[in-house]
Amino acid sequence: MNTFKVKHYKHLTFLFFLSFINNILAKACNFDVKVKQILLNEGFHRNITYGIHFDTENNANRWFYKDCIVGLDQLLPAGVYANPDELSDLRRMGKLNALPKNPINIELPTEQSEPSGIYILGKLSGDRVDLWIPVHARYHQAVTGGGTARNEIEAPTLYIRCPDQRLDMCEKHVSKSLSFLCNGGSKEQCSWRVLPYTMLTDTLIWNVPVGDLNQYYLVGIGTGLVVVVGSLYLLNTIHEYNLAAKRKRL
Repeated sequence: MNTFKVKHYKHLTFLFFLSFINNILAKACNFDVKVKQILLNEGFHRNITYGIHFDTENNANRWFYKDCIVGLDQLLPAGVYANPDELSDLRRMGKLNALPKNPINIELPTEQSEPSGIYILGKLSGDRVDLWIPVHARYHQAVTGGGTARNEIEAPTLYIRCPDQRLDMCEKHVSKSLSFLCNGGSKEQCSWRVLPYTMLTDTLIWNVPVGDLNQYYLVGIGTGLVVVVGSLYLLNTIHEYNLAAKRKRL
């Protein structure tokens, strides 16, 4: 009888332990992620910042995110671009880790451009990570009356990857894994999982000034006058320099 009680006690203890572990894992896999996406600065050259916060329920789940990497897949409209050379320089200096998904021609106007995608990567520090990318507005073709062109920057797709298989236990909470680059400095492919999140800010709107076709001739005449006056001034400066040089030789 005593043996039966001991076995029963061990069985209950084991079940309690399993229940405890399952409860911890369920809380860890119940991702509660909040994101703030903000467009900073003014003019044609600005920054998009991302504040990504994981709710860890008073630090109970923080262990689960240790050494995990967050990735954003940001789609930029045709009127906005990230300069690949600038991203490469910033990546080399260790200021950010971002790279384009596809080739980007920074010289084209909006009307000849396509939307482009950017990967932005960062390591979780505790329960949050702050990311950013520099972005630039393309020129738009002038229209009658001028005004502004509206560029909408959508919310990004959020990914996560961890150095072990811990995310495998969260199949019900995170989407099937996808494969893309591990980081900005390597072509190695890594497995990422899509994370749901709550966006705390509105869709980013960037209104870019557009030229007025009604001022086409006025601007053309003004530009021509500036070119003529500047050329005459330059020629006169060169002529005076040559005369002064001749006087010195004499």
